[in-house]
Amino acid sequence: MQKLLFLFLLIGCTQEYNFDKKGGVPGPVVTTDTATVTEPPFVVLPPHPGEADPYAQIHVEPYDYDFGEVEVNCEYEYDVVVSSIGTGPLVIDNVDYASTPELSLATEYDFPLSIEPGENITFTFKFNEVDTIPDTGRMYIYSNALGKTSQMITNQGVGKPSGNQVDVFTQEEISKADILFVVDNSCSMTDEQAGLADNAESFIDDLIDAGVDFQISVITTDDPTPVSAIITPDSTDPVTDFSRAVSVGNSGDATEQGQEMAKQALDPIRGSLAPGVFQREDAALSVVVVSDEDDFSPLTELEYYDFFLSIKEEELFFFHSVVSLGFGCGTATGDRYVDQSNLTGGTYLDICGFWGDNLNTIANSNYIIQMQYPLSKLAIRGTVEVFVDGEPLEAGWYYDISLNSVILEDTTILRGDEMFQVMYDYLDECPY
Repeated sequence: MQKLLFLFLLIGCTQEYNFDKKGGVPGPVVTTDTATVTEPPFVVLPPHPGEADPYAQIHVEPYDYDFGEVEVNCEYEYDVVVSSIGTGPLVIDNVDYASTPELSLATEYDFPLSIEPGENITFTFKFNEVDTIPDTGRMYIYSNALGKTSQMITNQGVGKPSGNQVDVFTQEEISKADILFVVDNSCSMTDEQAGLADNAESFIDDLIDAGVDFQISVITTDDPTPVSAIITPDSTDPVTDFSRAVSVGNSGDATEQGQEMAKQALDPIRGSLAPGVFQREDAALSVVVVSDEDDFSPLTELEYYDFFLSIKEEELFFFHSVVSLGFGCGTATGDRYVDQSNLTGGTYLDICGFWGDNLNTIANSNYIIQMQYPLSKLAIRGTVEVFVDGEPLEAGWYYDISLNSVILEDTTILRGDEMFQVMYDYLDECPY
């Protein structure tokens, strides 16, 4: 038996490439590290011309590609050329490409695909970065190539910040607050009303200690009519008045409509708490819903939001929710109330939590203009820093990416006339 001697020649090359942001094929350059071929092509030569059977062989260029740091929200692309360099057809059975969402394979072929010797096909990859998190991709080409039936291709890239931004807000104190409590009076609210009433003293004391000129009225989730006279610092016994007012009983309608009742009570024409009766032009207006159920009001949150802003400036209106957040108590989560709180920059608190803390948060929220600070540019998560009068603020706030806003958790941080600064790296629209 004659032994066939095969000479295997490994040809390695390290070639660096630029890429055309508009989709051109990479071209070789001398001084760049944007792309590097890290795996050599695998070439098999026959031992004697005319004696070897036809064989398939594959050559890929480039094997590995690095987009480097790119502008976010821009689309980049590059091509990978797959060549048949054997003496027989190269049959590609299939390809598998897995990547982070910003990287994609733009080319589609019907497999299996046969490529004659000396011919090639092209795979185009696209990169549309939307953040500064590194992205990677890996593709396997499965073929009949001699010694290389599985060929791997990799690519990667990362977005760079568009710049650094400092937003400056001047915090002002509100000395007047009109507070409307909407208390659920359904049959499941006995314990919650008791907790609210038992902590009336701390709530009223917090307002008085802060020097707030307050007005408090209480309605229920099925009736827009106030259950008592308006409570003020000048009331004979505001603590007792508030405690009694929020004890509204448990015989009310089980179809709670907290937003609708607030709307009807505050209506500037027909409402029992219209301007001149309850609403003061120079006071902050807060609605506080206390319920262990979700809202069954007939309008959408946006419709109620539009109504509230029609009667009070945006920076002076807050919708606070003390509702079930799904942590073990309450009949149903108060999702609709929470949505309204998010829309208006108000707070949402767990009705299962400690009532003293809940009421303290609500009290403090009624004389701070803003708890939500919308940023002027789209911030990169993890780069946001907050300063008060030039000093770093380490706690009591968080960045909400869905709102692109800094949200205050501790409403006692700011009392008036402080300079509130937010520094962050941002992402902008594609400059091209």
